[in-house]
Amino acid sequence: MKKTPLQYKFLLSLLVIFFNYQVHSYPAQSELFGLSQSMVHVWVTYGNGVTGTGSGVVIKENHVATDCHVFADAEGVNVVKTFKKYVPIAVYADWENDLCILKFDDLPLPPVNMVMSKHVQYESKVFALTFPNDSPIPLPSYGKVKGIHPFKDSNIIRTSAAFTVGSSGGALFDLDFNLIGITTFKSPGKRLGYFYCLPTEWITALLKTTPQLDLVSKFPPFWSLPDNEKPFFMQVIMPMQQDDWGKVKRIADEWVRADNEHSDAWYFLGLAELNLKNYSKALINLKKAFNLNDRHLDSLVGLYSIAKIQGNQQSIDWAITKMKVIDPDFVDYELQNSL
Repeated sequence: MKKTPLQYKFLLSLLVIFFNYQVHSYPAQSELFGLSQSMVHVWVTYGNGVTGTGSGVVIKENHVATDCHVFADAEGVNVVKTFKKYVPIAVYADWENDLCILKFDDLPLPPVNMVMSKHVQYESKVFALTFPNDSPIPLPSYGKVKGIHPFKDSNIIRTSAAFTVGSSGGALFDLDFNLIGITTFKSPGKRLGYFYCLPTEWITALLKTTPQLDLVSKFPPFWSLPDNEKPFFMQVIMPMQQDDWGKVKRIADEWVRADNEHSDAWYFLGLAELNLKNYSKALINLKKAFNLNDRHLDSLVGLYSIAKIQGNQQSIDWAITKMKVIDPDFVDYELQNSL
């Protein structure tokens, strides 16, 4: 088995530490009762007795937002709340972007408050509320915003708030209990999962379209396309999981050429160079990422790692100082456990 490179091991260790301390600063499940009233379990029926489930969130009176792939091409769909079943009368569907809104005429559930995803910042604390693994009640998952990726006319949000089977179509909230995204897809593989949410701007736009009366999908979701047709922020993940840093570098190079103002493009280019031991190039790229986005904690972790390798105490202190501005708890906990 190929050995995991130093920097990737370092990032994995930070992730484990991060999850160990972060949960204590988030609302407990008992505090989420009000939000839970707006979450619904989506039940789907196919032919031959096959069924499926997903999650949904009430975003307007008699309207539930979810992911289209939860029920695409199914024979029927309904939502369940406190053992009562509600059947939609129509669906607003953006099949290509995987966002759907079920319309009802008898859904007695309160809508959540929604804010635009464009106001979300890197490293902001968030939590997902979904029905994972057919849980009868919505369960929270805590994390932070780790990436904001321009896509079409808005941004896809990457978060460390993990979700799993049954969570598709769930809700991503900020700590003020505002809806900021719809939990939709995760990266493949078991290492260092990446979790992505659709922007709330798409919900507002979709409500202005004409609903359809069937569940027939018109397009596959963008995240299921062949690898070379996926956005760059998805293309880099599998080769990174496989420690194929040469391929990560080639993809990131193309990403930078396509969008040289996106901090993550420069970050992944720097991460690839770091793992290829091209430290001078890695420094340039990671500093570029941080200069474009002064809340890009991962780029600082990379810069800190290089400083440790090179024994540059001044750069170590600089990186720690910058990290403390973004997340002092992260730095203090990490200092006590692994530095």
